[in-house]
Amino acid sequence: MRIRTIAPVATLTLGVLLASAGVAPASAVPAGVHRIGGADRFAVSAAISADTFAAVTSVPVAYVVSGETFPDALSASALAGLKGGPVLLTRRDGLPDAVKSELSRLRPAKIVVLGGPAAISAATYDAIGLLAPMTIRLGGADRFDVSAAAAREAFPEALPPVSFVASGENFPDALSGAAAAGHLGGPVLLTRTADLPGVIHTELTREKAGLVKILGGPNAVSAAVQTAIVTTIQPETARIAGGDRFEGSAAVSSTLFGAADTVYIASGESFPDALSGGAAAIVKEAPVLLVNRSSIPEPIKAELTRLKPTSIVVLGGTSAIAASVEAELKGFLKP
Repeated sequence: MRIRTIAPVATLTLGVLLASAGVAPASAVPAGVHRIGGADRFAVSAAISADTFAAVTSVPVAYVVSGETFPDALSASALAGLKGGPVLLTRRDGLPDAVKSELSRLRPAKIVVLGGPAAISAATYDAIGLLAPMTIRLGGADRFDVSAAAAREAFPEALPPVSFVASGENFPDALSGAAAAGHLGGPVLLTRTADLPGVIHTELTREKAGLVKILGGPNAVSAAVQTAIVTTIQPETARIAGGDRFEGSAAVSSTLFGAADTVYIASGESFPDALSGGAAAIVKEAPVLLVNRSSIPEPIKAELTRLKPTSIVVLGGTSAIAASVEAELKGFLKP
């Protein structure tokens, strides 16, 4: 049995992945620091998509998830980015106008709705279905069922080189991990802290990934879950963690991104903006780093110093990330 803490992984670049799917990678992000905000989480979601796919007249797929809870979107971000499409947020009982307009503009060939009627109502699903030639709902008994269903739909035959496992009970580790998973060509599967759900065990066994990456420390994904994966599924299993969500975010970036011209910055205190931002970051081959509303944690400063990006994208309005943080980020840009 082998349990390791952090290990490098051979990567398949996103450009190759998108080309194989018949999708051209999106254009580069302009140099400097710029913010993508909006009146609410739904408007931010639409704005992130519009910024990422500004020059695109259609996308192969768009994922629509609840913006009122986080679990389904944690799995969606990695898959949407891999497939060359956005993650857009909706209310349970009505599709926000900004999101409807963005879906109409993008003209997706397919829309994947993640979550059952408790997350997105039948009426909202029907309204979404009018905006694409094909719309499917991937539901399940719980967030773990939905996570496994999303991975099966995205990887029916061509299985991923790496699978990521993150807590489905809290959001921070998967916010940064989704961008890393998509960067390396794999899904994010959700687990309970104390035990690996049977449906996730089955999906990991089906995927037969060459590596499994666990996101977060033992308080998020227990040693027992790691041992279960190592002994029954994949001995080549590594954990990427830090002392808190910010150290963990920096560790994901430093371990899995050797370099990056663009960095996405999201709140580590709330989840909505990073849910759509993860998919955008994948398309731009960029990491997502988490900050406090009013300060940049030291591990994030160190990672920004290492990366020396030419572009930094701040996700969300000033209620999520203060203007003072946006100003401070300019000091980390490559001269």
